[in-house]
Amino acid sequence: MIKYQELIRNLKAGKILPLYLFYGEEEFLIQEAVDLIIKKVVDPGASDFNFSTLYCRDTTVSDIVNIAQTLPFMSEKRLVIAKELEALKAADAGELVSYLASPSPSTCLVMVSNQRKYDKKSIISSVEAAGGAVTAFYQPYDSEVAAWISGWARSRGLSMQADAVQYIKQAIGNDLQKIHNELQKVEIYVEDRKEVSLADVRLVVGDFREYTSFDLVEAIGRKNGEKAFQILAKILREGEQPVSLLGMVAWNFRRLFKAKGMEAAGMEYGEIKKKMGIFAFQSAAFQEQMRRFTLDELRDAFNVMLSTDSALKSSGVDNKLLLDRMILKLCGGEQRA
Repeated sequence: MIKYQELIRNLKAGKILPLYLFYGEEEFLIQEAVDLIIKKVVDPGASDFNFSTLYCRDTTVSDIVNIAQTLPFMSEKRLVIAKELEALKAADAGELVSYLASPSPSTCLVMVSNQRKYDKKSIISSVEAAGGAVTAFYQPYDSEVAAWISGWARSRGLSMQADAVQYIKQAIGNDLQKIHNELQKVEIYVEDRKEVSLADVRLVVGDFREYTSFDLVEAIGRKNGEKAFQILAKILREGEQPVSLLGMVAWNFRRLFKAKGMEAAGMEYGEIKKKMGIFAFQSAAFQEQMRRFTLDELRDAFNVMLSTDSALKSSGVDNKLLLDRMILKLCGGEQRA
């Protein structure tokens, strides 16, 4: 198994293998890898003769193998992309495995399945045994999105400010296709400028997420219990995990506790913001949250979150009810706008 990052590095370096098996739900990243292979393998002047995209649902394995075994015409290599690999019938797997055991050195065969987990072990092992690459493509974690955005910008010769990157991440989430579409709009907007600011992305990037975990954190931080209940119900329905949400709330309270400690020591907010790494578009909201809580309230909040964490992991009580109780305690029963 070759990780996505290593695969992309090798493709950009021109290291093309005779066999590839790509699977996973992140279609954008799969297409990125396929496009790189096309760029490296296919001669645009001879693409009609040496480049085929086939669908296993509509094409027999015999046809795929025959095309893969055909010598390229006026080119060093032939590229064959076989999509919907999951539709391949079990009875046909043996014929494909026979080809994979001795693939044509003048053909690059790329097999693609958009199943989250491709489980035909005979095909996976045959690709790897022949020196091919098997790569799984998963939707990136939230922690990986910012680096992906920054890397995309660098690949276009752009320098994107950190708060601009965070704004895009929070507005869109981890849907790379949507992020890519918005980044292209940003690239067009800045024209010949190389520096992309928060102001640029705020003007261009649409807000695709009604609520995020950051909205929940902010509502609790402002002691707006009514808003927090509303956001919690929405994002739980969208699949957010209760323990993960509790972790985000705890992360914000740790930031607030540290900031309030600095404030108690006589530090001005401008310096606190700098030391805490608070982004410009988050600054006003964070400062308001600092005003809402005393140090003693923040200390008590950690006990509330600790008991909620224990209950989420061990009790049979409904998770939403546990989080609702936590919100009520953290917000002190206040319903502020």
